[in-house]
Amino acid sequence: MIQILAEDGAPRLDRFLADRFPDVPRARWDAHVRTGAVRVNGQSVSKGGTKLRPGDQVETELPVIPAPAAHLEAEAIDLPTLFEDSQLWIVDKPAGMVVHPGPGHAGGTVVNALLHRLQTPLASGVGEEEGEEESEELSTGWPGLVHRLDRYTTGCLCLAKTAEAQRAIQAQFKARSVEKRYLALVRHSPRLPQLGTLLVDEPIARHKQDRLRMVVAAGGRPAQTRIRVLARTTSVALVECELLTGRTHQIRVHLAHLRAPLLGDPLYGGPGRWKDAAGEALVLPHPALHAWKLSVDHPLTGARIDAVAPIPEAFRTLAAALGLPEL
Repeated sequence: MIQILAEDGAPRLDRFLADRFPDVPRARWDAHVRTGAVRVNGQSVSKGGTKLRPGDQVETELPVIPAPAAHLEAEAIDLPTLFEDSQLWIVDKPAGMVVHPGPGHAGGTVVNALLHRLQTPLASGVGEEEGEEESEELSTGWPGLVHRLDRYTTGCLCLAKTAEAQRAIQAQFKARSVEKRYLALVRHSPRLPQLGTLLVDEPIARHKQDRLRMVVAAGGRPAQTRIRVLARTTSVALVECELLTGRTHQIRVHLAHLRAPLLGDPLYGGPGRWKDAAGEALVLPHPALHAWKLSVDHPLTGARIDAVAPIPEAFRTLAAALGLPEL
């Protein structure tokens, strides 16, 4: 915890943090604040420009700063290709694969695979001065990334092959012109429509005690998810989730808010064990979430690219075991 002293004056929050921790750029602090990871006097704030007063108490953890591309290793990792040309590479990410290096995952990531495919260094298309959102749907400065998927989420992941393409696709994400649809297996909930569509419009912030979790909370960042029930039994449902914004863990948080958590997602209340239609025990090793469809405009031609990731066999098998119609 940091306490603001009288001699500090009334600085902006992001500038104050950048002065206290000069190894972290101010734009990175601004992005970190926007995730809800910084609290002032016990309250999460979402703007780097928040004015501080003498006596204010600031709590936070140091943000993670991506490694520069020059320090990353190119690795020959085979990924299923959904679309590829000189500007973009859209892949079908497998479950368990991390998108970019981090603690415990120095290699074997999608970024490592991209660098090998290019065979030439690729600088990030986003400068620190521009600021990046720490969300699943925007890059955090890693080369080639325009959005992210959780480690165990399968399906469509778009990668940029040039800095210009990275900037262009990120602009589409910010303008919300990218279409992103997911398939999910969830616990049955009376808050879900019988067979129809529901718009969840609830702000999301980082949990104040558990920093690994996000929650629906007043004062959080605006978040919208359109949820359509495709099939259901008395205990489970197959839903399609369309992301209208891109907050961290957005689908998982909004489904948990509806009391319909993802199967295999204990972090948000989803069971790690279940019984199939015959009453036999099932072990669910990871959240049942698949990034099914992704539509973006080509950064050079403007042509719409519609990528569809085949539903994984494990997802199909689980849905069938739960008594849902064949996918």
